[in-house]
Amino acid sequence: MYKLLALDLDGTLLNQQNQISAQNINAVKRVIHQHGTVVLCSARPVMAIAAVIRNTELEYLIRYFISFNGAWIYDAVDKKDIRFMPLHRLDVKNVINMLAENEFQYHFFTRDNMISSLKSISDYTRYESQLFAMELAFVEPKNIIQRDDIVKVSIVGSTDFIDNVANKIDERFHRQYSLSKTSRHYYEIMKQGITKGEALHYLSRHLNIGSQSVVSIGDQENDISMFQFSAVGVAMGNASDFVKSCADKVSQDNNHHGVAFAINQLWPL
Repeated sequence: MYKLLALDLDGTLLNQQNQISAQNINAVKRVIHQHGTVVLCSARPVMAIAAVIRNTELEYLIRYFISFNGAWIYDAVDKKDIRFMPLHRLDVKNVINMLAENEFQYHFFTRDNMISSLKSISDYTRYESQLFAMELAFVEPKNIIQRDDIVKVSIVGSTDFIDNVANKIDERFHRQYSLSKTSRHYYEIMKQGITKGEALHYLSRHLNIGSQSVVSIGDQENDISMFQFSAVGVAMGNASDFVKSCADKVSQDNNHHGVAFAINQLWPL
């Protein structure tokens, strides 16, 4: 019997309306009632992960969050960090210089806020601010590099722009940072070594659960590292062909209760 289920949120547990279907809720509850542990794994900050399950039957059933693609692991019952790994100040300075050289649109994340040093704010930045219910503050670059609480840098833009940016930055910085395309419009830079899969491994050790007892479900390239760690990695039906090729199984899409479909196969009644 599998003991730990890792669930991505956007495009996986959530449908296009950013809601969790009754079918998915019931399936997740069944895993928990069969003595399984469920962890929500997302590029979102902790507060935005908590908001997803607030006022649902899962609010008091899911204890662990992997946030910021693995940079922050949080215990929602004890209300404390299991691990928090922000960028070093020198890393932030180097990233700011690179962003300025290329005139990219971007924003930064701390635990509780989004920060930008741009006069003109991208619609993609505004969307995330509203989606996550996080305040967007303007801070001068010289003040940003003095901070030690920057967890993640998000470069934003059109699909073609992000694809081009990913190739350029991957080639230049893949040895210095963890780099991840989390959707068609967001490309993220974090501390070296940070991935969802690495964080899932860390949490599994914390819970004394071996990888042979772990299942993960996701839809984006940043979920592949979870598949690689887990005994069973499940790609959603709405995932790209590449993501599907990296998974052990493929489920239905997020608008047709793909999480419930996968759970019903792996946790039979």
